[in-house]
Amino acid sequence: MKLKTLVISAASVALLASTTVTAKPVGIIKGVMEVAGISRNQDNKATINPAFAKTSRPCPPFCIQPTNPFAPAAVETVSELDIIHALRDIAKGDKSKMVIDARTPVWMSAKKGGTIKGSVNISFKKLNAKAVAKDPDAVIDILTGKFGVVDNGSGILNFSKAKTLYLFCNGLWCGQSPAAIRALLALGYPESKLKYYRSGMNAWHSLGLSTVGK
Repeated sequence: MKLKTLVISAASVALLASTTVTAKPVGIIKGVMEVAGISRNQDNKATINPAFAKTSRPCPPFCIQPTNPFAPAAVETVSELDIIHALRDIAKGDKSKMVIDARTPVWMSAKKGGTIKGSVNISFKKLNAKAVAKDPDAVIDILTGKFGVVDNGSGILNFSKAKTLYLFCNGLWCGQSPAAIRALLALGYPESKLKYYRSGMNAWHSLGLSTVGK
């Protein structure tokens, strides 16, 4: 009897080992699995990166951002799909757009969850009101060197060929990209060329979207 039981048990283990559990596909939208190198984690049991697991960061400074924090300026608040579409266009050679990670560089590490593939890290500390007050020339250098703004040399900035900027930070509780956007608006950057990805990296990770990290 013991031998028979052992034989049955061994057969059961072999059957279980040979059974492949196939995860259900995780698309970006129905029928679309990848865009510009961005896809979603295909592990149906995956959980959010621990760096974004906290629910109760102290406020201030980590207060919930309004949907339209720049009113009356009509800066559009965008979604993950808008970011993905912008990155798709950039990958195809569109130089009129830029996706900016406005967080401090420490957040670029894999341990901290990395950043969105195709984005450019320009810390809010280089663009915010304090940066403008401390070293306005350094801020203007970023605008002219990276954003397509033209300095006429008379203190007047020409934004006619300025890039459309999509700025993000850590999410609904993060004020880093809003600080950068407010400073850009104060400098005259057209509100139509500024986009705010409010949900940020917290939502990006919750959706299992691709990231890159050092």
